[in-house]
Amino acid sequence: MRRWFWWFLLVPQGFLLVGFLQDLGLPPLDMAVLTSLYLAWFAQRSALPFLLLGVAIGRTLVDEATLPVHILVIGIPVALLLPLRALFVAQRWLWQAVAAALLAIAIPKLAGLFGRAFDQPSVSSMLDGWQVVWSALLVPPLLSALRFLPPFVAFTEPTGLLKVVAR
Repeated sequence: MRRWFWWFLLVPQGFLLVGFLQDLGLPPLDMAVLTSLYLAWFAQRSALPFLLLGVAIGRTLVDEATLPVHILVIGIPVALLLPLRALFVAQRWLWQAVAAALLAIAIPKLAGLFGRAFDQPSVSSMLDGWQVVWSALLVPPLLSALRFLPPFVAFTEPTGLLKVVAR
């Protein structure tokens, strides 16, 4: 029960924190890309629906579109990347960088598509080239760090390196 409390308390606030840090001058990073890759490759499969809900709530805090739109925008890439989970167990940073760049392009496009389809304009539907570059550079190391930090560690499936650390 406690891990869910921390997930729904910290993950939505993480979206606000990333926006605040960007206002201070740090590189643009889409928290949806980071959390989507975490959900697709490292999160417990049984917990995915509610983890996705927490991420969508966080995205709703920084974007005008409604919660169902954000569930679709984040849930579709997670569903497409989930079958590739077996390839990314060993923390292959090159593939994670490629996937992060692709998600940094796909998520704004999906936000624009679903925003138009449901008449819910999305602020994050604008594609930013620097955000794609910074996502490709920053997501793999951040993903490796987040897997060992709360609340992410409570939902990470023990695979590869985590099995060694858990022993």
